[in-house]
Amino acid sequence: MDQQPSIDRDILIPIVIGGLSVLGIILVLLIGRHNSLQANIPASPTERLFQYLYLGTEPATVKPIAAESETAQPTNAPVPFFSPTPRPTILTPIVTGPNATNTSTTSTGIILRTRTPTNLPTSIFTSTPGATIYDDTDFRFMYTGNWVSQTNVNGAYQGTLHVSSTVGDLITFTFIGQQIKFSYQAGPSLGTVTVTVDTLGSSLDQSDSTTQFKEWASGALAQGNHTVVITHFSGGSVNIDSLTIPEASIKTPTATFTPTP
Repeated sequence: MDQQPSIDRDILIPIVIGGLSVLGIILVLLIGRHNSLQANIPASPTERLFQYLYLGTEPATVKPIAAESETAQPTNAPVPFFSPTPRPTILTPIVTGPNATNTSTTSTGIILRTRTPTNLPTSIFTSTPGATIYDDTDFRFMYTGNWVSQTNVNGAYQGTLHVSSTVGDLITFTFIGQQIKFSYQAGPSLGTVTVTVDTLGSSLDQSDSTTQFKEWASGALAQGNHTVVITHFSGGSVNIDSLTIPEASIKTPTATFTPTP
C-alpha cells in the first residue's frame, strides 16, 4: 500500500499567501500608528491671512477666518490724530476811494468790508422841452366802433390813418399836458367830428375842396391829466392821423453832486 503525504501541496500555497497578507496588513497598521504618535509641530502665524473652508480636519488650534478683505484690521488699534491744515492768511491791500472794497481775514473766514461813498450823484427831474407826437396806431388810443386802419397814406404821419364811416364811432385818449393838437386829413365829402377835452367840446368839419392835412388845437389847459374824446358826429367818413402834446411831461434824470457833511 503506497504512503500519501500528510499535507496536500495544493492547499499549502493559498495558506502561505493568506498568511503573508495578514502580516502585511499588520505592518501597515503599525506604521500608521507610529506616524500618528509623532509630536505635533506648532504652526507659526504668517503675516498673510488665508481663508479656507472649515471641514473639521484642520488642527484644533487654528480657527477659520471669514474676512472679506485680505488685510486684517486691528481691533484696538489707536486712532491717528490729524491736525487741521492751517488756513493761509490772505493779505489784501487797502484800497481807498468812493468805490473801495477791502477784506480782512479772521479765524473763521474772510470778511468783506465796503466803504460807503459820500459824494454820489443824486437825480433831479426836469421837463424835456418839445412836442410829443402819438401816431393813430399807438396803443394809448381807445377805438370804439368801426374804425379801419389804413397804411401807406401819402403825407400822413408814419403813413397811417384810422377812418370811420359810421356816425357815433369815437376815440378816447388820456394825456398829461397843457394843450393837445389833433391832426387829420381834410378832403371833399368828409364829415364832421366833435372834439371834447374833459368837459369842453367843439365841432370840427373835416371837409375841404382839396385833400390836405390840417391840425386842430385846443385852448390852454391846466397842467395835469386830461381826457380827449373824438366822436364821428355827422356827414361822410372822418379820420385821425395823430395827436400832439406841445410840451410833453417826460421826466429825465439829470446827474448832480450833492455834498454830504
